[in-house]
Amino acid sequence: MPTRVLIATALAAAILPAPSRAESLSGAVEFTGAPPVMQKLNREADAFCAKKSMNDEAVIVKDKKLVNVWVHVVKGAPDSKAPDTAPEVVVDQIDCAYKPRMQMALVGQKVVAKNGDPILHNVHTYLGATTVFNKGMPNSSAKPISHVAAKPGVIRWQCDVHDWMRAFVGVNKNPHQAITGADGTFQIADIPPGKYTVEAWHERYGAKTAEVTVEAGKPATVTFKYDGTEKGEG
Repeated sequence: MPTRVLIATALAAAILPAPSRAESLSGAVEFTGAPPVMQKLNREADAFCAKKSMNDEAVIVKDKKLVNVWVHVVKGAPDSKAPDTAPEVVVDQIDCAYKPRMQMALVGQKVVAKNGDPILHNVHTYLGATTVFNKGMPNSSAKPISHVAAKPGVIRWQCDVHDWMRAFVGVNKNPHQAITGADGTFQIADIPPGKYTVEAWHERYGAKTAEVTVEAGKPATVTFKYDGTEKGEG
């Protein structure tokens, strides 16, 4: 089971009483259009970054499915906050790229920035148009930056020194969430029976919603579809 699924499952178990018939919600995010060709990033201005060639990873399509989509329940589940024992969500900077590119957190969970490179990065994060924090990290010896996610939404990360660096942390107000993996599928475990509004969010193509009913004794599924004409962060 992917690490992100294990963390989400552990968070749900720590926050919510065990439902009598918890089920799973799984599915895929399909991409029905022609996948765009992601271009090589222009990293030549920095000698260290130029040592390693990288392509833009804003859109990754695998077997006609979209990778790095944040899928989360937006209605139907009670609000909750991360317990003190919740693991940190770590965004690292390695080879002049944020890693991982897309992650998820729960309101009240600690989000930590690290610099694994021997050069300066400036971590500038936004929630909508508002700056969350904006701090420089001179090199790998820099002290990690810690932030507690206080509001739901997507925290957007960029480096003001290297403008191609991007990452996103989706912050939800309940623990029922997942990120599509390398095969474009997802699974949300331990979700009680009920009616939910579920949202899929992608950095380039934005949000789509679906109404889902989870029945006792019957794992639920949902499929989202993008065709490449949608507009999101850019």
